[in-house]
Amino acid sequence: MPLRRLSVVVLAALLAATASRAADDPLLLAFLEAKKAYKEKRWGDADAALKRFLELAAAPGREPILPKVLPPYHFYAAAVAWEEKNEPRAREELARYFDFQPEATIDPGMYPKSFCIFFDAQRRAAERRNPAPRPEAGLPGIAETLPDDGTSPEYTGDPTWPTGPVGVLMTDDEKKAFASLPDDASRREWVFRFWKTFDPDPSTPENEYETEFYRRAQYADAHFSTETVRGSQSDRGRVLLVLGPPSYVGRTALLESDDPMSRLKATALVPAVNPTGGNSVVRAPGSPLDLMTPGDAEGVTETWYYRVDRVPKGLPFHDLEYRFITKKGYGEGVFQKDARELISLQKATRLLRTSF
Repeated sequence: MPLRRLSVVVLAALLAATASRAADDPLLLAFLEAKKAYKEKRWGDADAALKRFLELAAAPGREPILPKVLPPYHFYAAAVAWEEKNEPRAREELARYFDFQPEATIDPGMYPKSFCIFFDAQRRAAERRNPAPRPEAGLPGIAETLPDDGTSPEYTGDPTWPTGPVGVLMTDDEKKAFASLPDDASRREWVFRFWKTFDPDPSTPENEYETEFYRRAQYADAHFSTETVRGSQSDRGRVLLVLGPPSYVGRTALLESDDPMSRLKATALVPAVNPTGGNSVVRAPGSPLDLMTPGDAEGVTETWYYRVDRVPKGLPFHDLEYRFITKKGYGEGVFQKDARELISLQKATRLLRTSF
């Protein structure tokens, strides 16, 4: 999509999404404010408006318009970062932009020449990063991880149950309710009723979803565990528990030129969506991201691709891509928290319920 048409398309999408309230919708106003500040070269004001825009876009109920509103956020965030001499962040934002608009072009009459050259270079880099699908390459051995009598553990009333793999499915209110139960018997009854909300066929004695959930947890514990993190509670484990196995998995070497440390260090605020409910926009000061420096960045980027047949019905996307980075000093299989993937994980968790 030529970028001279981008603003018109985005405004139309926002107007349609907000109906009669469009004129004073905070999301639309934040976007217009960011555009105006960029045009007037007020880079700090533009950046602040974009952060408000992203926070509003991540609010519950906005999911249907996310595919239309996230691309302009990433594009203008890149444009602002470029003007602020923050090339790592500009590169990262354009990478996310091209995930949505891989064939987009830029109008050289509307943006600085240096940014247009940078934009074209990043589009070519995005093309190289997205190889043709390899459907045969999935999670090794997951099809052979078959459930048996011990796959679904017998619950004894243990009060620490929510701290295990099942915690990814529970809302904050459910965790509070469980913590208030007085004895083992009431906890066992609560767990039984909890799993019933996921049972796809209550007429049968078996809860097929519960069995599948623990099959995935069994696989994650066997393949993703480290000395400090149980596999089913790792980043990859949590995605597997909620979404199931990806269509295929891509693995590429992490080179110094692809160093995620400097890119992540410079990334703007993103929606930190809690899969158990709620969302916020955070980037904690003093986090490991603030301590990372470019340098010897050899490692692996593992990307899980979910194509349309494996994207849960009810999500506003045709495909999903979850990226995990493994690098010494950074972590193993660390989830790169892209906005739409975080939002999709949250919404997919809610969609798993067959009753409430």
